[in-house]
Amino acid sequence: MKPLYIAALAACALFFAPLAHAEETAQNSLIAVVNIQKIMQDSTAAQSANKQLESKKESFRTDRNKKDEDLQKEDKELAKQRGVLSKEAFEEKTRTFRNKVTDVQKEVHSKKALLDSAYSRALNDIQKVVTEIISDIAKEKGFVVAIPTSQILYADNKLDISDAVL
Repeated sequence: MKPLYIAALAACALFFAPLAHAEETAQNSLIAVVNIQKIMQDSTAAQSANKQLESKKESFRTDRNKKDEDLQKEDKELAKQRGVLSKEAFEEKTRTFRNKVTDVQKEVHSKKALLDSAYSRALNDIQKVVTEIISDIAKEKGFVVAIPTSQILYADNKLDISDAVL
């Protein structure tokens, strides 16, 4: 009977030892989670970048609307001149008008690409700073790993350092 009892105790010890070790490891390993989307939305730098983008977009829209109005007026004038001008003169004016339209479209595309590129660079710069801040906080608090909340299904709110990063 005694050997059976000892065998049962040994089996229990072998079974529960990994669980105890896993629990101890979980308590000693500090994991942090960070809501990057919230930080990128709520940070002063990101809000400033968004305001600047909106301001530039509005200026861009105003300029584009003015150019569109000018092109529409010129198109109407060209249509009125169709019966008055010779065929060659009308074709030349039409070609010139089409070139203007193409130039305006190229300018619009170029400005949009420039704006998108500048905004993307600003967000990348902000992201780099956020990553550095997360790294500094993780080192300071002894976290082994910091995971973005977008990559996890569940985490205790105690693990979230988003407000400290912000």
